[in-house]
Amino acid sequence: MSFREKVASGKFVVTAEVAPPRGTDWEPVIESIEPLKGKVDAFNVTDCQRSMVRMAPLPMAKLLLDSGYEPILQLTCRDRNRIALQSELMGAYALGIENVCLMTGDFTTLGDQPDAKPVFDLDSVQLIETASKLNSGYLLNGKELKGKVDLFLGAVYNPFAGPEVLQIWKLEKKIKAGARFIQTQPVYDVKLAEEVSNLVYSLGAVPLIGILPIKSLKMANFMKRLNPTSVPDSLIRGLESASDPATYGWEFALDVARACVDFSGGVHFMLVGKVQELANFIDSLKNNGNYRQKF
Repeated sequence: MSFREKVASGKFVVTAEVAPPRGTDWEPVIESIEPLKGKVDAFNVTDCQRSMVRMAPLPMAKLLLDSGYEPILQLTCRDRNRIALQSELMGAYALGIENVCLMTGDFTTLGDQPDAKPVFDLDSVQLIETASKLNSGYLLNGKELKGKVDLFLGAVYNPFAGPEVLQIWKLEKKIKAGARFIQTQPVYDVKLAEEVSNLVYSLGAVPLIGILPIKSLKMANFMKRLNPTSVPDSLIRGLESASDPATYGWEFALDVARACVDFSGGVHFMLVGKVQELANFIDSLKNNGNYRQKF
């Protein structure tokens, strides 16, 4: 069963991120996720995350596909105009890549080449609308395609970016434009995860709650500075008193992921590093009675 079919059928899914290499040595990337084969339902291939130069996501997604992993191609508006974005989407589908997660992308000043000129010809909503139009057999300018695409469209949602009413409005526009699954920024509060899941379901898409294990108090404080409400005080206090903050942060994140089985469509793990530990956790979920009912 494909990722699209699992999401459509209501099965609880697990996705995880894969970062292309900074260079052409891609084999270690594939080798590093081998313990997750058959356990993670699909892998997001990041698009130069944090505006750092890496191998392009499309060839990495194809390499994943050829290696027996189902990819989700991330595509941002930062580096391409509407011509290139439409071309990339058609090329992805021609190569057998059906899942895409479309987003605006980090600004270039955050990356390792801050003088690079950003594009942002389209925003994330317009890119989803463009992909939907390609799905219907037409380019953005109305010209008919010789062979339409059939992409499974996803988007992202940040419950901590403000103002909240504008973020919800933008989320609604993304779903109306054609997004069928929504992957969120990291959430560390179960109540909030449930509220976000209910919101996404109510708007007509399937929520995948973002899970990013915090490795240290320094990392938690950094995230809290970026979004003051993103990291709960209980997590900060726990990290302060923990003899092993990395283990504490990992277990805290897994507790959130475990709770999501009861109310969400899935979870999305972000660059966790602990591949075997994640594989073991997914196995433990599958051995849980509630999880088996969903599957």
